[in-house]
Amino acid sequence: MQKQLLILLAVIGFGLVGCSSTPDADEKTEVESLTAQELTSKAKSALNGGNYARAIELLEEIDTRYPFGRISEQVKLDLIFAYFKKGEFESGQTQADRFIRQHPQHKSLDYVYYMKGVMYFEEEKGFLKDLLSADMHKRDTSNLKAAFDSFKSLVQVYPDSQYAPDARQRMIQVKNLLAQHELHIARFYMDRDSYVGAANRAKYIVEAYPKSTAVPQALEILINSYKLLDIPELAEQYRRVLLLNYPDYNLAEF
Repeated sequence: MQKQLLILLAVIGFGLVGCSSTPDADEKTEVESLTAQELTSKAKSALNGGNYARAIELLEEIDTRYPFGRISEQVKLDLIFAYFKKGEFESGQTQADRFIRQHPQHKSLDYVYYMKGVMYFEEEKGFLKDLLSADMHKRDTSNLKAAFDSFKSLVQVYPDSQYAPDARQRMIQVKNLLAQHELHIARFYMDRDSYVGAANRAKYIVEAYPKSTAVPQALEILINSYKLLDIPELAEQYRRVLLLNYPDYNLAEF
């Protein structure tokens, strides 16, 4: 009797496992059985309803079945948007690069460059908060630079695009963040009495990001580092530049 009971429980267990896997299998079968028109309609509904995981599933199915033609072009654009909204930025960037390669003259290419830049930008949302971190000098800035390059491509090739104004503003933000990163490194060197390294970083800020918010602090570092290196003529040169361009700046000299 006990043996029969164990067998019965085992059978029930296997039945439960089978039932738990049925919905996924049914859903996959349903997607595979849908026509192009049905897939497109359901994908659009999922996008409009904010169900981006479902939208991605449907759009990827369409993209696999119909990799060419006008329907494919719109599907790829919708996939970029869906990946962005779901926070799958790497997939979105890959899709954007693929679209640029396959459709170099497409009328929506400005949108693709814009979305690619935004996804790189969104990946670095915590960058400004990290500026206060002691380890900021180790921070990787490749995503910010990639964002800047995407926005730059957009505004250079499509200066009148509806996305160009926002892209230009984001380029300014990125430049300021990159300049602040360099400023953090320059201060890192100053704190460790590495005045040549500090001067080189500060000079790079002035030359590479001349309109950034970090420039006056970079000039201050140049002044003080050259004083400490006993090169008074360069210290005076940068002091004049600072006072000429930022007359109200409170210079804390060593």
